[in-house]
Amino acid sequence: MQRHALFRVLLFGLYLAGSFRSASAAEESALATEPAANVPDATLDMGPPSERSAQWIDRAHGGLHAFLWRSAMRVDRWFGAAESEDVYARNTRGSITPIVLWDEFNGFDQKFRFRVRMPLPHLGERYNAFIGTFSRDEFVTEREQESGAIPRQRSGGAVDEDETLLGIQYRERDTGARFEADAGMRIRSPLDPFVKAGYRFELATRNHFLFTFREIGFWQNSEGFGFTSRIDVERALGVDSLIRWSAAGTISQETEGVRGYSALTWYRALANEQGIAAQIFTSGEFDAPVPLGEYGLRLAYRKRIFRDWLVLELRPSLTWPREERDQPREASWGFGIGLEMFFGENGFQARPATL
Repeated sequence: MQRHALFRVLLFGLYLAGSFRSASAAEESALATEPAANVPDATLDMGPPSERSAQWIDRAHGGLHAFLWRSAMRVDRWFGAAESEDVYARNTRGSITPIVLWDEFNGFDQKFRFRVRMPLPHLGERYNAFIGTFSRDEFVTEREQESGAIPRQRSGGAVDEDETLLGIQYRERDTGARFEADAGMRIRSPLDPFVKAGYRFELATRNHFLFTFREIGFWQNSEGFGFTSRIDVERALGVDSLIRWSAAGTISQETEGVRGYSALTWYRALANEQGIAAQIFTSGEFDAPVPLGEYGLRLAYRKRIFRDWLVLELRPSLTWPREERDQPREASWGFGIGLEMFFGENGFQARPATL
């Protein structure tokens, strides 16, 4: 069944890539004559230019979401699925984010990220297909913290190259302890397939602590075999504030000893659908020429603008990287700004996805 599912996901990726232009044009034509899903009636009335602009934004948002869940539904039905359209529309989720980065070494740069997760109800509610742009070290090996919508800036303003990945996920719904697995490939020659499996254990205490332990084993054609151990400790500081300590270490055929990171992050929700976060962190590789490769401070500010599904995020950072023993450790400033458009998810989340 798993090989069958992977074949289905691969077909979906090919279908999505091959039909995006024609399907998006068809959606635009359909939206010109039909109300978009979940769009208030007021946005369908012609009015002054500002109202017409709002109508265009809602149509673009609704059209993109409809294109994705309908594409997932078509491919799933090739294999005999008979679930209703609502199942696919409700469970297809993701975001797209245009990004502008600045650093003192390279000036301005532009990036674009997207992540989509689609249901596979014919296999069961524990399975999802995914496609998107990811950092390999964050998504496959998990030896780096997840950076979310905005890529993390490194020494000299360098940004890890994203890879477009396509695959399938298995997630158990149990609380406390559960098994997770992923399999997929890079959509670029060479394909670079990967598989990984992990076990997550969560323990909540009466004094508002949450302990999470993860063990992950992985294989990727370009990385070889390896495993990652991670621990997270969270403590609620009231209804609108949270602090988290995270640490992880990875050993693989490509690392020089253990490679890992440690971070202390504080989140706070603010009034009027805003949120802030601050983080201090270290990262390095034990047997590398410079074991402590980088340490620094990151900040993030999020605010919902115009719609529940549109979030502006600002992220300044100050780091002290060092790669060689004879290299001086100097401060490196960076700044990122992203406009993240969610689909299939409602409401504003104060917790930044960038830290």
